[in-house]
Amino acid sequence: MTSQVPNEEAKDLAPALNADSSVWLTGFWGFSPEEEGILGFTDERDRDRLFAQVGERQLVTIYGAASPETDSNLVHHLLGVIEVERTKIDSWDKMSEEAKQQNINLGRQDKWRFAMPVRRAWRTKHTLDVKQVFPESYDPSNGRYIARFGTWLVPNEARWLLTKVPFIQTNVFGETPIASAENSLEEASIETQLSPAAGVFGSFGVRSFLVEDKPHKLYLAHFPASASLLTGKQLERGKGLFKIGISGNLKNRLRALNLSFPATSSIGWKILRTAEFPNRSSAAEAETSFKVQAIEKYGGLSLGREFFVMENEKSESLFNSLSPAPGLDLRVRR
Repeated sequence: MTSQVPNEEAKDLAPALNADSSVWLTGFWGFSPEEEGILGFTDERDRDRLFAQVGERQLVTIYGAASPETDSNLVHHLLGVIEVERTKIDSWDKMSEEAKQQNINLGRQDKWRFAMPVRRAWRTKHTLDVKQVFPESYDPSNGRYIARFGTWLVPNEARWLLTKVPFIQTNVFGETPIASAENSLEEASIETQLSPAAGVFGSFGVRSFLVEDKPHKLYLAHFPASASLLTGKQLERGKGLFKIGISGNLKNRLRALNLSFPATSSIGWKILRTAEFPNRSSAAEAETSFKVQAIEKYGGLSLGREFFVMENEKSESLFNSLSPAPGLDLRVRR
């Protein structure tokens, strides 16, 4: 695994954060920058260790650590991203009175006191499991270590996080408020929020439009029962038969896939995951990439065309990595 660690020259120059910036991954029990504007450490040496690797500003992504203090619905889920400043502070200098009292009530007033201030923060409302969206960076067997010490996202996963996942910027305690209940911000990639674009000014005159395409869905279909009827042999435990494809009308496509089976059949293709793309060409590009990576990177076996035998978790992980984030949590309800 390669590390995306800023070099000393970059650290001194303090370059502006962008889509190619490094991202540190760590776990925590929750995500509440509105009340706690800090990234805290219980052991000062852990903070010093991170200090030695980051620039003046650093992006850190937070997931729900496997801890008794973490809401069970948040464990291993991506919670948000923070921008921290390379400055040493006492965490209580940047926490609300309510947050301090909560820590006292829980007997953890001495925890996470060695801190760095958070300057900006973003949260996502999408259900993203770090084991699936960061398969190269996050090792479940090493989860406890990562939750304490953190790790670097590999460059391609860091860039995916910053360019593909929609986030909503949120207020940070101790910073100038950027939104209120009456004036909430819209979802957008962090890339676009790191470097705000210039405003778009209106113009008058004749306008013409060219309609090139329509949205298409990338889908991952699964043949869950009696797959050996199609593969010609029994599959190993943990593996399944999958089909990758694109369609402008998923309902009709699923009907067509199962058209050869009688209405009374208990077997057939099921849509496991879907992701919407703005046009057919972008969906087709993702489909092609799936076919290549399924064999070269994920150890799948091609059965010809768009059919593969793969490990169940790896098929979904690959699909997730190629999907625009709004489609990542769109499991088809059956």
